[in-house]
Amino acid sequence: MDDKILMGFDFGTNGVKALAYSVRMEKVMITAYKSYPVITPYKNQAEHDPKEWWSAFVWCVGKLLAEGAFQKEQVSALCVSSHTPTLTPVKEDGEPLMNGMIWADGRAVEESLELQRDYGKEIASVNPASIRPYHIVSKLFWFKKYKRELYDRTAMFLDCSNYITYRLTSRFTIDRSMATNYHFYNIFEKKWDERLAEKLQIDLRRFPKVCDCHEVIGHLTNEAAEELGLPKQTMVAAGASDTAVATLSAGIFSRNQMAYSCGTGSSVVMLQECGEREQYKTDDRLITIGYADKDYMMNIGVMSNTGGAFKWMKEAVCDMETLCAVTLHKDVFTVMSDYVTEAPIGANGIVFLPYLAGELSPIYNPNARGVFFGLSGTSTKKEMLRAVMEGTCYAVRQNVDIVLDAQGMRPDEVREIVATGGPCKSSAWMQMLSDILGIPVTIQENTEGAAMGDVVVAGCAAGVFSSLKEGAEKMKTIGRTYLPDAHKQRQYEINYQTFFELQKCLLPCFDSHMQRQESREMRTEGGNV
Repeated sequence: MDDKILMGFDFGTNGVKALAYSVRMEKVMITAYKSYPVITPYKNQAEHDPKEWWSAFVWCVGKLLAEGAFQKEQVSALCVSSHTPTLTPVKEDGEPLMNGMIWADGRAVEESLELQRDYGKEIASVNPASIRPYHIVSKLFWFKKYKRELYDRTAMFLDCSNYITYRLTSRFTIDRSMATNYHFYNIFEKKWDERLAEKLQIDLRRFPKVCDCHEVIGHLTNEAAEELGLPKQTMVAAGASDTAVATLSAGIFSRNQMAYSCGTGSSVVMLQECGEREQYKTDDRLITIGYADKDYMMNIGVMSNTGGAFKWMKEAVCDMETLCAVTLHKDVFTVMSDYVTEAPIGANGIVFLPYLAGELSPIYNPNARGVFFGLSGTSTKKEMLRAVMEGTCYAVRQNVDIVLDAQGMRPDEVREIVATGGPCKSSAWMQMLSDILGIPVTIQENTEGAAMGDVVVAGCAAGVFSSLKEGAEKMKTIGRTYLPDAHKQRQYEINYQTFFELQKCLLPCFDSHMQRQESREMRTEGGNV
């Protein structure tokens, strides 16, 4: 059998991950990664240079081809996913008019509040996702207000992956999972909502054609094929958001499963059918975006610090553990994880709020900060390490509770949570998570995440798989399942209640503390030290 190669490219906040998958050998042949910078012109602003996206993409394709693991003529299809929402205005020829305002950009606070106040109910009737500064509609209103000259010159507004697929095919498209972030996309009718767009004075001619994620939007142009060294007949799928394809790679296709993606931060995802308005349920504390399957939305709780909190502890207080790991030829996080098991459940009364870089779901407060509560003169480093790990699990528990409550479900109705990411390497962490949630946690051994979901989508586009579900089932590699211990869950419940109370009590303190810090900085800059 002549082999087919499927390529997946996932554009994250800091770089793009790429891989080439052999259909015949049923394995990933080679991977590549290329970073690019986040540009921060002013406070609360975050941008990417679209040309950096393309340069990174070209570099990754070259890396995949250079190893000689396959022939370029074997490349059948490719798919691109990306972070979202990113507002990228371009001219008719696709030339960017400015940097893309990425998801982390928070400059459109006033615009999001105005939209919620003036149009919130009407928008919610077609797209129930809460309007926040990072959403496209908020950024669009900011852009129209403050960059009017550029706005008038804009022929099309693109997201990150749509910019790449345009460079590949010369066609302006967007898939449904990303279109849901645009608020004037009707999630029930699966199209741009012309009535709402007219009310918001949004010209739909400046937004791409909406496609299913696995739809073939075209083949490589002569210019793209020559620059990349790929055959012109390579099919290009419409693509999807990174969260959508990451969830797809975990094989989530029913409401009795959840996905948990953990790294520096983490997210919990549950599917929600979006057929009838009166049956659709969500919660303002959650992020709501589209799934790779157009008949579902994803209710998502996103946390800013998970593995990042443990990494902070390593850098702050674990110099000896780092040296020990080198001596024992172990990973330092394995040593730290082992130490956690030597401390009692509840960390002898220490509770940790993991808000080292603010927090997203459910409090959405950039001023939130990490807190150790319950320290005493006998507290040990091992107890503090355990408190940090427990605190990240309590944050997950809170978001899982909100997701389940939004959909009227109980924890015992969830068959499993499929987990991926670095923290999954710690059996102590995953067992703790299962015990705190009261839900089985199954590890997805495939660590390629969203890029592997891209391969599934590319495979559907190329006809390798008959459906996204078939492709996901074919690709997923399930590892160990951690079962919850009811007795331990009751023990954890004590600190979880304290975690919840601390969060509630400290929310106003976070804001007032930050205001005092900023006031002090202003006085210092003015010479009043």
